[in-house]
Amino acid sequence: MLLRRITEHVKAQNWTAVGLDFVIVVVGVFVGLQVQDWAEEQDRRKTEQVYTFRLHDEVADLQRTRMELSAQRHQVKDDLTTATALIFGDDDRALTADECDSIGWSYVVSNPTDDLASLIELQSSGGLSLFQNEDVLSKLRTYLLTRARARDSHAGIIDSIIELQSAHPQLVKVSIPTVFSETPSFGTFDCDLSGMRNSQVFLNDYDINQTNYAFHARDVGRVDKGLLDLHQVLDVVLDIAHEETE
Repeated sequence: MLLRRITEHVKAQNWTAVGLDFVIVVVGVFVGLQVQDWAEEQDRRKTEQVYTFRLHDEVADLQRTRMELSAQRHQVKDDLTTATALIFGDDDRALTADECDSIGWSYVVSNPTDDLASLIELQSSGGLSLFQNEDVLSKLRTYLLTRARARDSHAGIIDSIIELQSAHPQLVKVSIPTVFSETPSFGTFDCDLSGMRNSQVFLNDYDINQTNYAFHARDVGRVDKGLLDLHQVLDVVLDIAHEETE
């Protein structure tokens, strides 16, 4: 209809009317594009909010999932630190049970799970830029970089770690339990401190494990810190307040 009217105005050489028709067309297109942009922005904001809530819950759940294993990793690292001072020193005390067990389990350096379902979806669809909040986007990128570095570090650690109880069975012996349970549990070890001190081969292998485990615990801690930072900024964006625990 508008096209026919414009044609009639051109034929009649009514240039004023033609100009008005042109303005109407331009304004109509502009308004239509604005409405479309507004609708798309509303959809984007709704999607962003959905993913923000999902990401918050997944981060909190992942922190809880990692908590026990992360604590174990740091405890083993601390036990190895004190064991190292004893093995390479001249203190006459004996290795504690925890220090001995940490030596036996020093080859276990699997990374605690670090994946987030929402983040996997967003990365696969190229939708990470969905988040318009710069703080959220910055913490997400930092977490991804920290996680990638931890995974790369783990690849090097796993290639050089040594099962000391297998390489040195006379110095690190598996302690046979007297009571058996259907529930899987960590084993315990008996350690020969004097033999360890007098075996250069063991000392070399132990130093490799102790150093690698320190790097492993550091990487676990950095990923935990990345999750904590992300959780905190999501709390601010979503106006979520958690009860403080002692």
